[in-house]
Amino acid sequence: MEEANMDGRGRRGFDEIHVGETCHVQTAENRFGPQVLEDIKTFVYEGPHATFMDMDDDDDEDEEDEDEDDDDIEDEYGVIEILGLLGPTEEAVEGAEESGLGMEEETGHASSSQQQQQGFPRMARLRCNLTAMSQRYNLYFAAYQDKIYVFQPKKAPQILPPPSLILSPRRTKIAKMLGGSIDRNFGHQMNNIMVGNLGNFEVILFAFDDGDVGAYYTHAIARCVRANAGRDGGASSRQTAPKEFFHDNVGLSAWGLAIHELSRLLAVSSNRHEVTVFAFATSDDPSRPCSLEQDTSPKVWSGQTALELEKHFQSRTRTWRIVLPSGPEGRNMPSIAFCDDDTGYADKVVAADIDGNTWIFDIWKIGSYPIMYAPNATRGLNNHRYIGWSVMVLPDSSFKQTGTLSEALGLPPNEIIRCTPSSRPGMPLPETEAWLDTTCSLFYVRDLAPDPDAFIRQRHPGGAYLRAHIEGSLQSAMDGSPDVESEVNQDDDEDWSDMVDSDSDVGGANDVSDTPAASQTQDNRWAALAKVPGPKGAAINDISSDVHLGRTIIPSFGQTPPLDGSATSLISFANDSLTRTHNTKSMKFQHAKFPPFLSKNMTMLRTQCTDIELQPFDPQGTGIICKSVLTHHNHHNRRNEPWDLARHYSERVSMLLHVPELNLVVAGALNGRVALLTLTKTTKGIHGVPVRRGFRVDWVLPRRSDEVKRVRPLCALHGIAISPVPDAKARGLDLHGRQPRLPPVWYRLLLHYVDHTILMYDICRQARDEDLMIF
Repeated sequence: MEEANMDGRGRRGFDEIHVGETCHVQTAENRFGPQVLEDIKTFVYEGPHATFMDMDDDDDEDEEDEDEDDDDIEDEYGVIEILGLLGPTEEAVEGAEESGLGMEEETGHASSSQQQQQGFPRMARLRCNLTAMSQRYNLYFAAYQDKIYVFQPKKAPQILPPPSLILSPRRTKIAKMLGGSIDRNFGHQMNNIMVGNLGNFEVILFAFDDGDVGAYYTHAIARCVRANAGRDGGASSRQTAPKEFFHDNVGLSAWGLAIHELSRLLAVSSNRHEVTVFAFATSDDPSRPCSLEQDTSPKVWSGQTALELEKHFQSRTRTWRIVLPSGPEGRNMPSIAFCDDDTGYADKVVAADIDGNTWIFDIWKIGSYPIMYAPNATRGLNNHRYIGWSVMVLPDSSFKQTGTLSEALGLPPNEIIRCTPSSRPGMPLPETEAWLDTTCSLFYVRDLAPDPDAFIRQRHPGGAYLRAHIEGSLQSAMDGSPDVESEVNQDDDEDWSDMVDSDSDVGGANDVSDTPAASQTQDNRWAALAKVPGPKGAAINDISSDVHLGRTIIPSFGQTPPLDGSATSLISFANDSLTRTHNTKSMKFQHAKFPPFLSKNMTMLRTQCTDIELQPFDPQGTGIICKSVLTHHNHHNRRNEPWDLARHYSERVSMLLHVPELNLVVAGALNGRVALLTLTKTTKGIHGVPVRRGFRVDWVLPRRSDEVKRVRPLCALHGIAISPVPDAKARGLDLHGRQPRLPPVWYRLLLHYVDHTILMYDICRQARDEDLMIF
């Protein structure tokens, strides 16, 4: 691809990203020694059964020990819940740790000699993101099957030293009964991990294939790492390891994870086609207004009216297990995200399922229906299924203001394609008023490893993108070429609020009245409620008590089923999920009436196999799609690729990381490549439609220059993680010094491959109005 270079500007017409030449590499040989290379090669290239061959010889003994300790664990978690650790406050955490409830003396540290004896840790394959980094401490987490290895990252070349701690989350009784969905023999392997803030504390949350979910406080992990520092890990030394502050099971293989800081919520999606939200008891989350002056709502299972239950539910005076089923069209959900209201508290959960549907659940309203955003087709180009892999909800503050449409979307306006069913043959057309295709922006991504001309010809044989690129470039070079970019007044908040007023029909739909769930009025949202008394134990009789016990609730039906905490009752409840989803009504996205704040300030970023979409909550808004961003690319045309690099396995953009400080989203695919997306907003429009928010693909890593040096291994990606580079004034494990850091703030991005190769890039943005730099 030819690049112009006039006055320091690239072909996109704005100051492009500055990229250094260094990709820091740590090989498996550097980490484990040359003696493991043949075993690693065997593990990488063998079939799926290779994933499940690393069961410990003493696993049966471990299970017997776990059985003996189960009662103690349940008692401890009961005490912790009463102390309020599940709705964490600083005083409660400190008190529990002083009493010994938050810590336990165990042998959780593995020395380098033990690592050598074991060779190298095996990995679960074909999962989501299995690495993460703390944003407060210099800690890197890698999930290997059923364990989490904790590292203290360093500068290259020794990026990951031997682990400082190995965490072994216990398996619940229900998990032992359920087994795994991917592997029945070894179901206790992790599908996903993530780090986020829960209240005042940072946590690491993880999900297992057997339905187990759990979480640790990162400050407790850091304390253990400090306490174990300098010990040799011998049998005579007692190592400290943290205890999970949260542990539960969602009834089937758990995948999507979400953490909400202000509302202190954890959410997990599962192959039950539903989302479970764990809402911890707290006193500082204001309840939503719920007037009972004219309460005509029906009575529900609990013996209360629907509005009485809603008021009690929203008061956050007890710990709730909130179950949000999808409709009959729902499928497995690999990714979820919270969506805020205008006060910053969590109001909804957004989920992506593998049929390409996006589900929007209201968390707190009794009788509410889920909203389904459905594609119009089930297959994409080249017989690839239209599969949803990831979703993220982004506030307006995450988007960087840009001056031109080229800067906002990464390509000349003449090459932006207005989507119509005829211009996108075989592809689902999302249910929005306007949709712009920016796939031609890949021609302007510098140092892109696959040749865009070649893979666009292969993936899109119709030639629309090649014609748009060639004709658009020629037209832009002509004197007096028409200006397709226009100025659109989108800055007047008052005008924009009027434009998305929820009192008017949205999206021009005239059949709203034909959809039972279309308007979600107070009168019709009780239609799906269980208006009969529930079974024994369903009534809530302790609402006036000083201590409120935890309960389960299904808001869409107003049900509060009793669970006694036993494995059999949880399995029975989980098995009812098919009935729940079958009886759940849903409304279409174009019929939904979202609050003005949501329509104006929030945007969904969604990914499929290789494509990335930006979808506004306003059905009249303009959506952006860039296709084939992370295609499979066999650099150097090597033969005998590993089985999980096959396109139908590896082309899944299933990893998303958000860095608000950099206006950046990092999107990773199993095929070993990641895209750096700059989130943008503009006052410009094109083809007669406004482009309020968008994104541009700044880089795809590893770059072509990196792959020429063969730094990317020929294997799948295990996970991606990003965190600030430790401040020079920070002490110990802390990342930050006492004084606020001034720009540029440096971040380190780690790519962790299945063969244990680590690639690291240092990234920064000079200031809010400058471009991304990689060194």
